[in-house]
Order: sequence, then structure tokens, then C-alpha cells
Amino acid sequence: MRSERNKDGSFTVWMTRDEYHELPRAADTFQREIAIRLMGDCGLRVAEVLDVEPRHISRKSDGTHYDLEVVSGKDTTGEYEGGKHRETWLPRELEALINRYCQQHDVDDDQVLIDRGKRTVQYWVEQAAEGAVEETGDEDYRRVSTHDLRRCWANHLLVEENVSPRIVMALGGWNSYDAIEPYLAAPTEENIIETMSGIRL
Repeated sequence: MRSERNKDGSFTVWMTRDEYHELPRAADTFQREIAIRLMGDCGLRVAEVLDVEPRHISRKSDGTHYDLEVVSGKDTTGEYEGGKHRETWLPRELEALINRYCQQHDVDDDQVLIDRGKRTVQYWVEQAAEGAVEETGDEDYRRVSTHDLRRCWANHLLVEENVSPRIVMALGGWNSYDAIEPYLAAPTEENIIETMSGIRL
């Protein structure tokens, strides 16, 4: 894990996927795990997490995978009333977890999954981070914020999985390549070795 101190004293944290997975694993309820994974597995902002309802989930045309409609995404252009809509990728394992949670807790189709405020979700991430510190001994988890989960998701797709920036922009709700540039960090040594070892120079 790598962290950088910002001018305002906060930190920007770069996590590998294995490091990220310690956070949902440390969540002590299904609801908290879902909130964390909506940011770390779907790229949602913390405010977007609060608007997710079961009816926003739909099966893709292949009949196997799932979309999650983000109904009030951040709009920097002012073009959209009530926020910008987009569809992002919802992993099948997370869809199954949400479905199980809704059945166990009688969540209606038009009822929000995370019936808490933004600060509460931030606190859930802080609590999961404390659990990750206890599990791993890595004190840097205490610097992790909700936005670091979205950053981890975007960086993983762009750098480790070489997903097209245009696809990541569409899934994450960015309007330009310049907007996703901050989510690009230097590739890991493992990524460089894997990529370059098969190239003849």
C-alpha cells in the first residue's frame, strides 16, 4: 500500500486489490459490506451509494451479467436535473449478496439499500479499516477514505487490467480523459514484468 500526503493534510491511498479486499472482509454486517463494495467493486462515490435501490439492478443482454443504474451521479456540467445517470458494472457475486440481503431484510424494490447518511458510511469504512489493521498489521489502512475505494477500482481497471479508458470513463461517470488521469498511478513491478517479459526489444 502506498499513501501520499496532500496539501490539506489528508492522504491519497493506493491499494492493490488484495489490500482492498481486506476492507469488505472486515465489515461486520452485510449492509456495511455492500456499501464498501459498491465503492470498491462498482466505482460509486459515497453519495451515489446512498441512492441505490434493488430496482436499479438489471440483467445485461447476455443473461449472465448485471448492470447497476446510478441515478444521481455527480454532474460537473450542470446539464442534468437531479444528477447524471449512468450504468456501471455490477459483479455477479455482489448482485447475489445484495439479493440475499434484500430477502433477509424485506427490502422493497424501491427502497434504498443503505438507509444511512454519508458520514455513517465513511465511519463504516473507518471501522473496516481498523479491522484490516488488526488482521494485517498495516497501519496505512487508517488513512483509507471512501474515495480511495473508488480510486482503487479505477486504478485496477486502468493499470492492472488495461481496460480501455473510454470504458472506465463510461462506468465511472467521467467526462474526459483528463478527469481520470489522477486515478492513474505508476504500474506495479509485477505488472511491468508481466507486460514486458513477452516483448522482444
